[in-house]
Amino acid sequence: MGPGRGFGYGRARMSDAPLVQTAAAIVVAGVAGQMLARRLRLPAILPLLLIGVALGPSVAGVVRPAALGGEGLRTLIGFAVAIILFEGGLSLKTESFRLAGTVIRNLVLGGALVTWALSALFARAFFPELGMGPAVLFGALVIVTGPTVILPLLQAVHPRRRVSDALRGEAILIDPVGALYAVLVLEFLIEAGSRGSAHVLAAFGGRLLLGAGLGAVGAWTLFVLIRRREILPVDLRNLAVLATAIGLFAVSELLLPESGVLTVTLAGFLLGWLHPPGLEEIEEFKGHLTVLMVSVVFVLLAADLDLAGLAALGWPALGLVAAIVFVVRPACIALCTLGTELTVRERLFLSWIAPRGIVAAAVSSLFALALAEHGIAEGHLVKDLVFAVICGTVVLQAPTARLVGRLLGVLEEERHGFLIVGANSFALALGRALHRAGLQVVLLDTNAWRVERARERGLRAHRADALDPLLLENLDLDGIGNLLAMTPNDGVNRAALRLFARDFGPGRVRAIRLESSPPATPDEPYLFGERLAWQDGVDRLRAGASLERAEVDQELDAGGLGALLPGAVGLLALEAGGAPRFLADDAGLEVGESLFYLAPPQEGPRAARDGRDEA
Repeated sequence: MGPGRGFGYGRARMSDAPLVQTAAAIVVAGVAGQMLARRLRLPAILPLLLIGVALGPSVAGVVRPAALGGEGLRTLIGFAVAIILFEGGLSLKTESFRLAGTVIRNLVLGGALVTWALSALFARAFFPELGMGPAVLFGALVIVTGPTVILPLLQAVHPRRRVSDALRGEAILIDPVGALYAVLVLEFLIEAGSRGSAHVLAAFGGRLLLGAGLGAVGAWTLFVLIRRREILPVDLRNLAVLATAIGLFAVSELLLPESGVLTVTLAGFLLGWLHPPGLEEIEEFKGHLTVLMVSVVFVLLAADLDLAGLAALGWPALGLVAAIVFVVRPACIALCTLGTELTVRERLFLSWIAPRGIVAAAVSSLFALALAEHGIAEGHLVKDLVFAVICGTVVLQAPTARLVGRLLGVLEEERHGFLIVGANSFALALGRALHRAGLQVVLLDTNAWRVERARERGLRAHRADALDPLLLENLDLDGIGNLLAMTPNDGVNRAALRLFARDFGPGRVRAIRLESSPPATPDEPYLFGERLAWQDGVDRLRAGASLERAEVDQELDAGGLGALLPGAVGLLALEAGGAPRFLADDAGLEVGESLFYLAPPQEGPRAARDGRDEA
C-alpha cells in the first residue's frame, strides 16, 4: 500500500475531507454532549444544541451539514427518526393506559388539535408576514413533545406515577400524530393547487392504513422470527430488529412518502406488546442506539441553524414562545383533563412540562428543504420558529421542572426505599431492619411460603418473578429507588440488576456475592463487597447473629469501625438526610449517619424462630 493510498483517504479523496470531518465531529460531539448532560442532570438536547451551534459554520466551522448534501441529510435524518420512533413505541407499555389512558387519549387526539390551532393563530399574530399555510404547518410541527426530552426529564424529576405515565404516553404517541398532521399541511401547500384537496385527503388516509398494516405485519413477522432460534440466532436478534425498523421505514416511504413515522412507531409498540423472548436486551440495545442517533442528528441540525436568522426574529419570537408555554399548553391541559381524577396541582404540572425535541427539529428541517424546492421561501422561517420553540421550552422547563414539581407537591417522596429480590432468611432479616428504620421495603420471591412468612412479619412481599419485564408496570414502587438482589442464584441476581438499573440507575442496584461469583468490577461492585457472601450471612444468622442498627457519633474509618464493633460486619449506611449508602470494603462513616451491621452471636442458634428456615 503506497503513500497517499491508505484506505482511500489519500490525495484522491481530499474532496471528501469536509464530509469525513463532519461525520467524525458529530459523533464525538454528540457523545460529549450526552456525557455533559448526565453530569449536569439536564435533558441532553440542551448541551447538544449549544455544542452543535458552536461547531457549525456560523461559529467554529468544524461541522458542515452542507457536506452531506440535501439527499444525504434527508436520508440520515429519516433513518435516525425511524430508529428513535421505533424505540419509543417499544418502550410504551400498556400499563400506562390503565393508569392514565383517558388523559393520554385526550392529549394525543383533542389536545393535539388544540395545540395545532392555537399555535398557528399565535404564529400569524406575531409574524404577520407568515402566510396562513406555513403558520398552520408551524402549528402542526410544535404539537410534538417527544420521548427524547421527556423521558430523561421524568427520570430526573420523578413525578407521581399517573402524571409520569400521562407525559410519557403523550410524548411517545404524539410524535407520529404531529408528523402526520404536518405531512397533511405540507401536501396541501405543495399539491392542493395542482391536484385538489380530495387527492391530498385520500393520500393522508392511505398513510394511516399503510402505517397500521405494514407496522402490524412487520411486528408480527419479527416476533415469529425471534421465537424461531433456528432461523434467527440469539446473537443476531438485536441487529435483526434494527434492520427491520430501518427496512419498514424505507418500504413505507417508498410506497407512500411520509408514512414511515407511523409505521415504525406502531411496529415498535406492537412488538413490545407481543413481548418476544429477549425483549429486555432488545430494548437496551435500541435505547443505546437511540441515544447515539439523537446526539448525532441534533448536533447536525443545530450546526445547520442560521444564527443571524434566529437573532433577526427578535421580540416577536420570544412572544410566540411565551404564548405557547403560558397560554397554549395550559389551555390544552385544561380541556384534556376535564372529568379526570387528576388534581389541580397535577394539571398545573402537566401544563408546565411540554419541551419540544428531536422529532420537531428533524421534521421541520426536512420540510424546510421540501418547501424550498417548491419555491416556498417561508419554509426556513418555519424551521427557525420551531427551533426557537425548542430552545425556549427546553431552557425554561428542563431546569425548573423539579422546583415546580416540589412547589406543587406532585413529586414522588424521596425514593430511599428498597426492592429486595429474594425473601430467604438473610434477605428477610435485612428487610425487617430497614423497615424498622422507617424505610419502605418490598420483597419479591417465587416461593409462596417465603412470601407469606415475610408478610407475617409486617413486610410488603409479592410472589413474582423478578425477571418479568412487566413487573415494573404492575408493582406499586412509589418511594422505592434501590434494588438488593439477594438470591442464591448469581444468574438471577445479575439479570435483576440489568432490568432494574434502567429505572433506578446503575448506582442504586447491587447484587450479593456468592461463593461462585466472578470477581467484582468497578462498574458492578457487590452488595457487601468482599466482606460478606450470601452463604456466610445465612450461616451467621443460623448461628445466632443479629442485624442491628447504630447511630454514628464520631467519624470512623474502616479500621475504626472494626475496633468499635469487633466481629461485626458493616452492611449499609443511612446518611443524615435518610438516603441509603452502599459501603465499599474500605469505606468509613460520617457523624450523623446510621450503620446497619451484622452483630456476632450473643446466644445459641436462632434458626428455629422462623420455622422452616431453608435460607
